[in-house]
Amino acid sequence: MSSGGEAVSEVLNKINPKWVALIAGLTVLFLIIRALLAPSLAVETGMAAPDFTLEGTDGKTYTLNKFRDVPVVLSFWAPDCEECVAELSAKSAFARSHPEVQVLAVSIGDFTLEQLADAEYEHDIRFPVLETSAQVQQRYGIHNLPVTMLVDDQGVIRQIQEGEIGKPRLNVWIR
Repeated sequence: MSSGGEAVSEVLNKINPKWVALIAGLTVLFLIIRALLAPSLAVETGMAAPDFTLEGTDGKTYTLNKFRDVPVVLSFWAPDCEECVAELSAKSAFARSHPEVQVLAVSIGDFTLEQLADAEYEHDIRFPVLETSAQVQQRYGIHNLPVTMLVDDQGVIRQIQEGEIGKPRLNVWIR
């Protein structure tokens, strides 16, 4: 009877190196194709933020270009996104401590203004919550949530964070 180490060695000796190379090659090819097909944002830092006009839960209409002369934090989110909801208190705290920055929550998905207002109340969101459109989602290329962007006072995207963000990082963005 052979030991466990000898048994493993025997099995490894029987494996055809060509099969190992083929499997490794296919795995690499799969990862490359997956990366190439993965959705990416349609915007990047240094470019002008696409303008939009959206209705808020407060009944007001918000146009991004009307916020020239102040930095804007765009928070793309959805009420059913766990990461989005997890970062809301940090964004509300940031908004309270930085009144010189306009924070806008742009919803992604099929949510009514009433549903968004309920989420705004439930999560104590302290900045405007806006109903989105498919056009805004497409122009920004939002596929995964949350996404947060800093648009400077000239309308240029300066920072982008895909995934959850906290108040310390937001504070660094506006220095």
